[in-house]
Amino acid sequence: MSFLPAISIIALLAMLPVLISLRASMVEGGTDFAAACAIAGAATLFLMLSEIPALRPLSLIGIVFLIGACLFVLSGFHRALGVLRPMSTPLVAAASVSAVVLLIAAFGPQRATLHALSSVGIAAAFVLVIAVGSQHRRAAPGPIERLCVIACAAIGCSALIAVTIFSPIAHGFAETPLASASWDFACVVLRYFYLPVLFLGVILMIQNRVITDLKSAIARDELTGALSRRALLDFGQRALAVGFARQRPVTFLLLDLDYFKQINDRYGHAVGDTALGHFAGTVAACLGSRGTLGRIGGEEFGIVLPNHSEDAAFAVAEEIGRTVRDTPIGRFDRPIRLTVSIGLAEAGPGDTISDIMIRADMALYDAKADGRDRCTIAGRFQPEASARALAAAAAQMRAAENRNFEPQLLTGTG
Repeated sequence: MSFLPAISIIALLAMLPVLISLRASMVEGGTDFAAACAIAGAATLFLMLSEIPALRPLSLIGIVFLIGACLFVLSGFHRALGVLRPMSTPLVAAASVSAVVLLIAAFGPQRATLHALSSVGIAAAFVLVIAVGSQHRRAAPGPIERLCVIACAAIGCSALIAVTIFSPIAHGFAETPLASASWDFACVVLRYFYLPVLFLGVILMIQNRVITDLKSAIARDELTGALSRRALLDFGQRALAVGFARQRPVTFLLLDLDYFKQINDRYGHAVGDTALGHFAGTVAACLGSRGTLGRIGGEEFGIVLPNHSEDAAFAVAEEIGRTVRDTPIGRFDRPIRLTVSIGLAEAGPGDTISDIMIRADMALYDAKADGRDRCTIAGRFQPEASARALAAAAAQMRAAENRNFEPQLLTGTG
């Protein structure tokens, strides 16, 4: 009895708990892959025991289990890749099995035929593992790529089943020692290492997909779909590093939705959330690929504009302001018109993203003090606007001091 089936069984049993745990990740096909791994382990065990003369009938049970495992593998890929046509997977499986049957019927279960089958199966396995490992990419696989993955899985599984069934028959045919050794090696690789390597690729695929989903959830604001504050700052810092290295300008826009508190107070927070989502969608559509939008917090948003000078960024800001002004929310009884105030700052030598945000925040404050619904560039304040901004800041500080002082007076008199 060979020890190679035992190695395959141990590998499958080691991966089974991982597949079962990953089933809770809500990735489609996880349950099918876990079932396929368990059935494949049982099939390998029966096939290993059938090498004992007294237990030879167990080979039939092993082959039946192996066919079941391969069907679960195809079903798992069908679900994981989101194939829209339910009949595509059975059709590919039927076509692969038919091709194998016709090949064996035409040439007989000879060593050369099974050698070719095992070689095709191994090649399909390599292509399949590479394709499965590439599923962590951000771009979703296209229909042709999905079909290729399922076809490779079907071809590999069909070749595996054919080699398992006809391998004992083929040993009766005489061939040269070199051809016999190469064929035996190909069959061993296909029979005992195809499924373990395949399930390892599946584990990597599911893990990569879960990690990608988590990164996307962390990097995106749930309400608006814009980047989160942390993700925007990280992106901005990387954009600064690239801009400094290539001597390209980088500009930051700080946007504040005007009168957002009044929207919440008058229409309710549900309408306020709708306004934020509408505003973010409008800005993102207007911005396109020129920059990256993120939500700083509340009704404040930031935009990183690589390769944009102050003047170029100001033109983008003016375009955003016009678009927001001309795109009211039309879901309610009467349209709700939105406007936005924008502060703009360009990166200087040695700046961090926080430095630019501070200057953009000062410019935004000046834009709001100057009447809102406008863009102001940091360092280009109008004297009267700056005076109003300072007066408003002083008034806010006095109001904050009074709020902090009044409770103490009430306590002292009570």
